[in-house]
Amino acid sequence: MHQAPAFPLTTSPWIPAFDLDTHEFREVGLTEALVRAHRLRDATRTQSESIVLLRLMAAALDAACGPSTVPEWDAAWRTETLDAERITAYMDHWAHRLDLFHPAHPAFQCGYLTAYNRGAHSLDPASLGGASGAWFSGKLRAARDGVQEYPAWDPAVAARNLLWLLSYDTAGIKGAAPGDPQSKGNRTYGARPGPAGVVTHLHVEAHTFKDLLLLALPPQPRTPGDAPVWEQEQPPTAMRTRAPRGRLDWLTWPTRRVRLCPPAEDSGGVDRFALHDGDRIQGQVLDLAQAYDPMTAWSTPANGRGRTPMRFTDDDLGLPKPWAAALILEPSADRPHTSTALRHAVEAAERGVINPDTRLRAVFAAIEWGAQRSVINNDHVAPADLGTAGQLADPGQRSAMATRARYAEVVQGNLRRAAQELSGRPADLVRKRMTLTNLDLDWDETTGEDETRDGAGREAANRAWDAALHEAVDRAIGSFPLDRDRRAKLRATFMTAGAAAPTRTRAVREDPKAAPAQKDGTPSAAPPRRTPPATRGPGRPAAATYEVFGGRYTLSQISRMNECAVTYTTLRNRLTDPDNPDRQWTPQEVEEAATLPAARGRRRTT
Repeated sequence: MHQAPAFPLTTSPWIPAFDLDTHEFREVGLTEALVRAHRLRDATRTQSESIVLLRLMAAALDAACGPSTVPEWDAAWRTETLDAERITAYMDHWAHRLDLFHPAHPAFQCGYLTAYNRGAHSLDPASLGGASGAWFSGKLRAARDGVQEYPAWDPAVAARNLLWLLSYDTAGIKGAAPGDPQSKGNRTYGARPGPAGVVTHLHVEAHTFKDLLLLALPPQPRTPGDAPVWEQEQPPTAMRTRAPRGRLDWLTWPTRRVRLCPPAEDSGGVDRFALHDGDRIQGQVLDLAQAYDPMTAWSTPANGRGRTPMRFTDDDLGLPKPWAAALILEPSADRPHTSTALRHAVEAAERGVINPDTRLRAVFAAIEWGAQRSVINNDHVAPADLGTAGQLADPGQRSAMATRARYAEVVQGNLRRAAQELSGRPADLVRKRMTLTNLDLDWDETTGEDETRDGAGREAANRAWDAALHEAVDRAIGSFPLDRDRRAKLRATFMTAGAAAPTRTRAVREDPKAAPAQKDGTPSAAPPRRTPPATRGPGRPAAATYEVFGGRYTLSQISRMNECAVTYTTLRNRLTDPDNPDRQWTPQEVEEAATLPAARGRRRTT
């Protein structure tokens, strides 16, 4: 094997970031990503790639100097930078184990492998989509059609794709590694996806790497014997089954035995690699994931036995439910939802560590698998607005958001049951057609800074949410294949003003599956027809838009962009001139208002 140039992940540029000091997009090494985490933002191409890098960076920070107690975590949050001295010393010590092409111990790989059984195309994440994967990769399509050979991978991209493969490689049959005693006909059977591929991921979004990582890592001391993969001994080529050692081991689990073919001096690219089954998990995977992985979200089934990965999308259409994260804020008795990362953020907000004006969002992600988990059909990723840290710190405001979220669940469940009863159509068809959609902006409005703070604000938000659900129900009924009389009956059931108002906490805490039905099969709890607030409906004034970042956007849209460094309130205040209400702001003024960080000491995380 030829001598390959070194590519230490500690110092080589490979993690996409936006530098707040230079206002440039560039790639950084792992050491800089942690040492300058307070001045760098995530700039990955896709959310799923962002999640893979987040898990690695969290493990690296945790191993180097992760807070082990609540006071340590609070001090780390309030300090401007992470512990640069400890991080640098740790990374220097393990740099040789984090070299992508180290001749004996390549990072995240098995150095004993020397035969490469996969081509460059298999390192493309789209290749895990099976036959349909080529639709999502022009390079895969061109190689399949014989237009051109699949090109070699730049080492930086190869490193990111390697982590993606270790996280999400499909289950099933794998080529056996040389000398694997468990092989049958040069194959191994029963390979499983890695820990990240079988759970619902959840992390709390943040403005910088520093805040993002701290919000992903609830404080805890290192478990005795626990270590990330680069601190462990070289894994054998053969597949093995073992128990995880702790959080660090879990976040860097070697799901597969992989070895990238070191590039030649003149090519500089990875054009083939070895891939075989790796470490299988001993024990109940979901139980272990709950114990070791804080960046997950869970539901307790109605029978109360164990927990299952939380669904944040509609079961049939896969459309994200914007209210999903709020269900975690106040678990209901019938089907509680939990997330260690989100609970960690709420507790930090309650302690007053996170600035009350900081807006927070949960980011969900989950793999949608095909039969036997042998192919990936989709990798769903969805952000869900949570309001400000000040709102999360108040139990009453958390309860108000959770109540609206449960209300939406009840309304959709009741609508589906009524539609099935009236139409006699199969349940799967009804579910697909009776899905409440286009509610993202309406949900965001209910989490505004003044929407849950006091009684008047909460009631106004309740009315707005009722009206939004009313419109969504009307849209669903209008598109459902029913004759005129049955559609009128279904619409009357859900649109009458005399129905009990289910936005009250008592009503929405009912089990949707147990909601009583009337004699004609229609549900007894339906959203009432309410007069929308003056700011809704056809007469609603259009929100002002601004030309910035290559398009025209509202202030709400701008405040959620990666480029924006301030809260919506700060942005709105900067672009409000009391002496000249009709002032026309230039694109340069708007961009400056959005990108200039807020005053020192007021930390923002989105």
